[in-house]
Amino acid sequence: MPDSIPFGIVGAGLSGLVAAAHLRETGHAVMVWEARDRVGGRTWSPPLGPDSLHLDLGAAWHWREHTRVQALAEQLGIARVPQHEPGIALYEPRAEQPVQRFPWPETPPPSWRLEGGTQTLAQHVAATLPGDAVRLNHRVTDVRRTDASVQVRVAGPDGPSSTTVAHLIVAVPPRLVAHTIDFDPPLPDSLASAQRKTPTWMAASGKAVATFADAFWRQQGIDGRVVSHAGPVAHWHDAVAPNGRAALAGFLHPTGVQTLATNGREALHAAIRTQLAHCFGDDAPAPTAIATSNWRTDDATTPPGVAPMQVEHPPTPPPVLTQPQWNGRLLWASAETATEHPGYLDGAIEAGERAAEQVFEASPESASTR
Repeated sequence: MPDSIPFGIVGAGLSGLVAAAHLRETGHAVMVWEARDRVGGRTWSPPLGPDSLHLDLGAAWHWREHTRVQALAEQLGIARVPQHEPGIALYEPRAEQPVQRFPWPETPPPSWRLEGGTQTLAQHVAATLPGDAVRLNHRVTDVRRTDASVQVRVAGPDGPSSTTVAHLIVAVPPRLVAHTIDFDPPLPDSLASAQRKTPTWMAASGKAVATFADAFWRQQGIDGRVVSHAGPVAHWHDAVAPNGRAALAGFLHPTGVQTLATNGREALHAAIRTQLAHCFGDDAPAPTAIATSNWRTDDATTPPGVAPMQVEHPPTPPPVLTQPQWNGRLLWASAETATEHPGYLDGAIEAGERAAEQVFEASPESASTR
């Protein structure tokens, strides 16, 4: 017989975990299924280098208007790190041409990173849940409506399993939902179409991070920003930790993504070392470690065989992506479904909070215990 719990959540990214924490406050059991072997979703801050510096290979920054991130970080005791932006940058027009120094033409809006990386938000929220609440390496494959509940079919390390929940929140990108989860009865055409047409923020991106013995670029009067038309990294940024541990972080250029796809990770890392030597000089210290990510090939972000949609900014979601289905038993939460700051960390928090409130509205007996 399948297990039965009040609340189920698909996805242990920031949005799903925020929803889980709010629902857990009612005193009811919550189960979170996560396809990856870690929490955090598109926030990923693995340790790197001799000092095990946690660097962001996914979402990294938040801005002044992202008040939910600021409030959650303060609540969890996570320090915010101002982005280092003095203004002197490097420009690499081509790999065979000299690198140029230039003052950055305008001061960017103030932005912040989080000490320990943005994944620490999800890790801290997950730590507030019971130890068995989050099941890693569990991919939801089928969702079926019954008379008074929702049956969730999951593929896990020990084989398939089934759990019955009163309410299910799907907290993974809508486009991923459309290609990887089967619903019975099928979702309305308007909803399924909106899911397929909603770009997954960061799905077309790849990132690189590199650690160093010291922040030598600051000693050279450079802010760590490199703009490159040559690649393999298109934009480098200063990622020095508050205690001075030195690092750079950047977004892969299309040539970097191609190198990774064609020649593999070692070839990409070798190309990154060559680029850094070209930009900062052959006598500049070599990186002590390099790591890269490619969200195009992460099958918990981008459906296998489906090309990511590239957009400059996440679109405001159509209302159907925020509306409960199945008489309030099936709900949606991911950064793409946020009505404020969709796609960003702040949007992920908003969507998780909204979905939890919608559960409370659909289940007054749960809300009354808050």
